[in-house]
Amino acid sequence: MKPGGFGRISLVCLVVFWMGGAVLAQTLPREVRERIIAATVFITYPTGNNSASVGSGTLISPQGFILTNYHVIGDIQNRQIAPRIFVGTIRFVDQPPEVRFLADVVAADPNLDMAILRITRTSNGQPIGNVAFPAVPIGDSNKLIVGDPIYVFGFQGTGGNTLTFSSGAVGGFTGEDMESGGKQWIKHDAQTGPGNSGGGIYNQDGELVGIHTRGVSGQGNSRTAFMRPSALAWGLVGPNVAGLVNRAPAASTPQPQTATATAWPPAINTGQTWQVRVQGGQWTGEWSVVVGPKDADGDFEATASLGSRRTEALFFQQDNILRLNIGDKYPLARCRFDPQNGSGAIQGKLFVFKDANSDAEEIGTCVASQRGAQAVQPVQPQQPQAAAWPPRLAVGQRWQLSVSGKDLEDGGTVTLSERDSDGDPKGTVVFKENFKMVAYFYMSRSGAAFLDMTVPDGAESHRAWWRCRFDQQGNAANLKGTLQTFKTDANGQISDLKDVGACTATLSR
Repeated sequence: MKPGGFGRISLVCLVVFWMGGAVLAQTLPREVRERIIAATVFITYPTGNNSASVGSGTLISPQGFILTNYHVIGDIQNRQIAPRIFVGTIRFVDQPPEVRFLADVVAADPNLDMAILRITRTSNGQPIGNVAFPAVPIGDSNKLIVGDPIYVFGFQGTGGNTLTFSSGAVGGFTGEDMESGGKQWIKHDAQTGPGNSGGGIYNQDGELVGIHTRGVSGQGNSRTAFMRPSALAWGLVGPNVAGLVNRAPAASTPQPQTATATAWPPAINTGQTWQVRVQGGQWTGEWSVVVGPKDADGDFEATASLGSRRTEALFFQQDNILRLNIGDKYPLARCRFDPQNGSGAIQGKLFVFKDANSDAEEIGTCVASQRGAQAVQPVQPQQPQAAAWPPRLAVGQRWQLSVSGKDLEDGGTVTLSERDSDGDPKGTVVFKENFKMVAYFYMSRSGAAFLDMTVPDGAESHRAWWRCRFDQQGNAANLKGTLQTFKTDANGQISDLKDVGACTATLSR
């Protein structure tokens, strides 16, 4: 455990009663609502004295994976997850959910207040067998703007535990501290209750763009509801959830298709531009792929762009399967398109290769369509873009570290390989002379990022520590801060905290 037991502010399920939101004239089509209803689940666990914690969740994979809040399945302040988590599903919309299953926690991040569960057993402990669960697609919350309509489904607890629907609009955006700029939180004005925590919030296409997480009282009688955007969930979803579903049908009336079927695979030629919609991990978004000339192997080189991001790509066919590689270094993303009707968009699966020796891991979906030929654009130098604070610390990241101070002056690499008992990334730091230390990288209650390092000599208490402290700054991927030293006693309490130098840390992948 990290010294001092730094925690985060507990996110409490607050009831939001503000009814001032405008009633939206448009709602989701019936078939979309039916799919969302079937994928909305009731989550509960006993808390003693004949009481129970209750909340909501959303099935995001037919394999039984559920996205919800951490505080729905445990205690954020104490970092304790409930030993038995029960899941209820909807059979009749006018009846309470039927508690039929037990779920295991697959991944959980108390800092984000998010968790991934997976249904594994019936409520009496029997294996569920081969069950395909209804599931909804995850949308791109980064596309939301102020005033966009949103739709909320969950078991808010008002008038009983039957499923409740409400609608509203995006009210605004705010940073992690709910005061600075950013998109770590999204305000909304839909009516919610305490049981909505962990439940799904959807856009006009019926895609999951957030989970209702908390409500905050303002001056007077005002209350504002907040959701965590789906973009923050990909760090948990990408590495841990298999079988994500494709996006929902558009809410608008489908238009007749004029394209005719062509032989598989679609013809790839220099000068084409393909729009590739990716759902999964750090590659989520609408990529524009410009096809360039062939390489020495006869495959088409390409350039892939997502906003200000630009990277190399490769379009190639192998064994009658069309593949698109996105990226020029590991981890590398690949869209795989198996044979299908060649007209219009083609559907595929997203895989990631963590390094040159790893097997492909399926983490999401791809949808590609040609947008017409155009001249190949030369690759322009990328302008660095500052990442918003706080840094998104995750397992699998690698940071380049430089420290300069008393008794420690060196450069090294921090590799975050696992999560500690608090749910924060943990790993090792290896300096130039192969000197290794255990490393913990986490956010403190004050909003600072802490990188704690100590020599791996057994017990992790009652020893000397080095710490890089990074206070809030403009670029969360290129950190500059203070090098400190301190000691801990047998209870992990800190003493002799001193500033001894400087630190820099740069995210390399």
